[in-house]
Amino acid sequence: MEKSSSKKEKKEEKEERVPKKSQKNKQQKREEKSKSPSKDRSRSRSRSNSNKKSEIKSKNKESDFPSNKQIKIIHWNIAGLRPLLKKGEIDQLIKNENPDIICFNETKIDNDLIKSLKLENLFKDKYKYYCYWNCSTEKKGYAGTAILTKYEPESISYGINIKKHDGEGRVTTVEFEKFYLISCYTPNAGERLKRIDYRVKEWDKDFFDYINNLKSKKDIILTGDLNVARNDMDIFDPKGKEKLPGFTKLEKDSFAKFLDMGYVDTFRDLHPKEQKYSFFTRRGKINTKEANNGWRLDYFITNKDAKNLVIKESDMIDKDKYNASDHIPIFITFNFK
Repeated sequence: MEKSSSKKEKKEEKEERVPKKSQKNKQQKREEKSKSPSKDRSRSRSRSNSNKKSEIKSKNKESDFPSNKQIKIIHWNIAGLRPLLKKGEIDQLIKNENPDIICFNETKIDNDLIKSLKLENLFKDKYKYYCYWNCSTEKKGYAGTAILTKYEPESISYGINIKKHDGEGRVTTVEFEKFYLISCYTPNAGERLKRIDYRVKEWDKDFFDYINNLKSKKDIILTGDLNVARNDMDIFDPKGKEKLPGFTKLEKDSFAKFLDMGYVDTFRDLHPKEQKYSFFTRRGKINTKEANNGWRLDYFITNKDAKNLVIKESDMIDKDKYNASDHIPIFITFNFK
């Protein structure tokens, strides 16, 4: 009786050890799985909450910029993505200009439209761009920015991490090994300048701090409709327009102070006397584009002390080439040092 009991106890002791080991192995596997990089290699990401900064670290980096390649970036305030898709001008832009990166302002879409329009299929499968969309959550079909890139970034962030500024989807930032690229759609001072205090005293201050912080880490390329014409050369017939949004002394002085912090307006730096415009209003009876009666509101800005970037060209694309928007595309080309 005692012998039989002893055998039973040994058997139970052995059985008890086996599940513990098995359980330990399962727990280790679960931990390893949770630490391992995600297998989701989707190139299209959109921001679901504009009131919270979203940072996405790339786990499966597929490609880097070739060191000897000249890189081309296009910025375009498209005044709504859907009309451009219907007219086929985005398709034409990609085929004709072959940019490495495209930055859009004023996309006027939301996350539901990104899915229903199958934008991932269009840009990822057809043209091989990673797509990052920052949509307005405060007002549907308003503002919004996006970056499409053939080279996978190290990180992506949406907004500037200040709640009062981030609800309209006005800033998308991608980080590469040697520089940050920021697509920004600056708020307009508004009709009768009703929003000018917010624009200059709040937005400009906080946004410029955001850019300065990035510049302290690595080179920056800032692009977008910055909603200011720097000086008389940047607007057709400037007389009497000093009270119009985008050309007030307050806005011009604020932008000048920003540039004095160590930044270069690349178009004006390379074309000091050339008068070209990136925006042509469609209000009124005059065809302002045909008359070349415009504003230069769209920019590529870099830091003066760039360690890795050599700017080759910064210019407007022919104003008559693409007509779906009231803005025309602008571009920059550069090499790495």
